[in-house]
Amino acid sequence: MESNINLNEGKIMKKMMISTALATSLIAGVASADTSVSAYIETTLGAGETPATATPDQQGTTIGYEHGLSFSGSKDLDNGMTLKTYFGIEDGDAADERGITFVNGNTEIMIESDVNNIDDKQAVPTIINKIEDGNKGLGVSYNANKLTIHNDNGIGFRHKFDQGTVSYKYVPKVAAGSGFNDSNPKSTASGSGFAYGFSGSFGVDGLGVLLSFSEKDTSGSDASTQEQQVVGVSYNFGNIKVGVQETTYENTNGSYSYSDGAEAEALSYAATMAVNDQLSIGIQYAEFEASNLSADEEVTSVSAGYNLGGATIGLQYHEAENVGGVSGTDGDAIELRIKQSF
Repeated sequence: MESNINLNEGKIMKKMMISTALATSLIAGVASADTSVSAYIETTLGAGETPATATPDQQGTTIGYEHGLSFSGSKDLDNGMTLKTYFGIEDGDAADERGITFVNGNTEIMIESDVNNIDDKQAVPTIINKIEDGNKGLGVSYNANKLTIHNDNGIGFRHKFDQGTVSYKYVPKVAAGSGFNDSNPKSTASGSGFAYGFSGSFGVDGLGVLLSFSEKDTSGSDASTQEQQVVGVSYNFGNIKVGVQETTYENTNGSYSYSDGAEAEALSYAATMAVNDQLSIGIQYAEFEASNLSADEEVTSVSAGYNLGGATIGLQYHEAENVGGVSGTDGDAIELRIKQSF
């Protein structure tokens, strides 16, 4: 009996020692890693119209909030590479940005969502929001990166050199929103996608060049392939920055759905100016046309931003014509944003 008690005590002691060793190694690993936490809260006050061919309906005034919390970590591995991790919470749900990256010099190998986002970049400068992210009550069709796969779960690489950065991403399953939350092969069937591109200056001070191409099979069939091609350029003249971008869509109609042989185009021009260290102003003009729309949609956005030190405040006005490609369907909207990051 005594020998059994001693044997059990020995097993318990062994388990405790193993558990202690594992806990110690985990704590040591965390202690040796660089971890950072950041957060923001954004308060919005908006008012506008529901676009119409007759008298537009007034939407009234609405107060809203956007907030997020991000975690990132970095740790040097024994093989000389650096492992970076990141995830976050946005408006109470898991943020799109999440994943891991293995860094070796100027090359990054990435398994992620919303980090390797070459096909979601824009060359046109803005002060507050891009037109498609501004007051959404107008319901404009214009979108310079509508078919992006940046917030789907994928694998790829990014390499930096003196002239710029080249990127490639492959997504085995294209999904709505932030993608699939696990690797269950029985997840809802959908097609795959890929994106590649370049962003940089080619060594010219003030110059910005953006080139990207993405393709995705929207229904799991090669016969339903949609394409997005982006060409953009910007230039910085000291306190003034200008830019232009053209995005073309293949096999895509005016609602961005698959349509064999259909074409659409989103074109935008913009300019911003830093008046002083606190105040900046900007203007952006955009057009959207598609082979199945009767009129070209036109949107003009004027904005101003002011740096309060610990926070920023911005005012943005949109004027939209022929919304959704319907002639005479017009409306406007205005929005105030106050954002604090910490």
